[in-house]
Amino acid sequence: MEARILEELWRQKKAQAVRLMEVADLTRQILQAAERRDEVSVTMLLSMREEPITRLGETDAALREYLRTLSREDAIRAAELLNGAPSESPEEARLCEQVGQCRRLLESAVETDSRLSVRMGGQRSFYKMFRTNAPRPR
Repeated sequence: MEARILEELWRQKKAQAVRLMEVADLTRQILQAAERRDEVSVTMLLSMREEPITRLGETDAALREYLRTLSREDAIRAAELLNGAPSESPEEARLCEQVGQCRRLLESAVETDSRLSVRMGGQRSFYKMFRTNAPRPR
């Protein structure tokens, strides 16, 4: 795969990482506000979290669109790398590291969101109703 393709994929995954950091940070703040029973802050922070989530979706859509512009061979390899396949060359390693960072950030944000949802919703929480492996609130 050409270096320009790897660079563009890395750039787009880096943008996703920035947005995931924003979402994760706001989710942590919402959980803290919920633990303080500060409903005004919870409402405000939930509203603030919408924008980075929307931008995250836009970034994902742009990445998918970029993959459609690649040759079949490059698109298949890019999809493999974006889904966590190990690098096969030093040129791919940078992208693989960024993909791993995004995966860790997403897992952290989902775990925090799960704790928040269970804390606020109890048995009616999305994670209690539709997920069997929901973490217990701390």
